[in-house]
Amino acid sequence: MAWISLGVCILGLTGAFAQLVPGGYTETRVINEETRRVAFSVQIDILWRLQSMNIIATEFVPLLYRSQVVAGTNYLVKIRIGYGHHIHVIIYRNLSGTEISVTKLQTWKSLWDPLVPF
Repeated sequence: MAWISLGVCILGLTGAFAQLVPGGYTETRVINEETRRVAFSVQIDILWRLQSMNIIATEFVPLLYRSQVVAGTNYLVKIRIGYGHHIHVIIYRNLSGTEISVTKLQTWKSLWDPLVPF
């Protein structure tokens, strides 16, 4: 009986701290001010990448995000770019916050597509 209680206790603790473990993404969240600033800091790069794919963004509205702690932070962000179209972007910020760059970008996403690491 003690083993079962200990197992349930460990399971409960690991679930509670799962989002604090380096390497794993958090659950999807509504954009906050910090992540909005990160997204806007690379807006020009994102717009250039879209333009190179013949996609014109009529708006740039970060909506949702997930984050991952690595040797810095990866932000997986859903951004509305106009006409009901969305993109998913992975943005990396180093530990000191001095370098922010776009790592990957996926196009032709909808509001309902989940934020899945790619």
